[in-house]
Amino acid sequence: MSIPNRFYRGIVHGKSHPKFRFVIVDTIADFKDSDGNWYTDSFESYTDYLLYDRNNGDIFYGVYGSYFIDNPRSSCKITETDSLSEAIHIAQEVMGNNIVETTDQ
Repeated sequence: MSIPNRFYRGIVHGKSHPKFRFVIVDTIADFKDSDGNWYTDSFESYTDYLLYDRNNGDIFYGVYGSYFIDNPRSSCKITETDSLSEAIHIAQEVMGNNIVETTDQ
C-alpha cells in the first residue's frame, strides 16, 4: 500500500529490537543557516512545512532509533528516504509493531 508523501511524524514502540526503545519517522529537509551553510533538520511545525521553499531541495523522511538510555538525545539515524511509505515500512520492520501517527496540523 502506497501512502502519498505529506507532512508526517510517527512513532513505533516495541520490544523486538534489543537496543532501541522506539523508532520515529519525521519529515525533514535541507535548510540554510545564517552563514549560508546547509544542514538537514525536521520541520518545527506543519506551517513551516507549508512555507518551505522547495527551491532549497526536496522534502524527505528520516527514520531514527532511540536507544535505551536515560538521555533523550541518545538516538541515531537509521536511514533517509524520499518515500513516506518506505519510511513507515522500515520503522515498523525494525520494531515489529505498527506506527502511531503523532502529526499535529
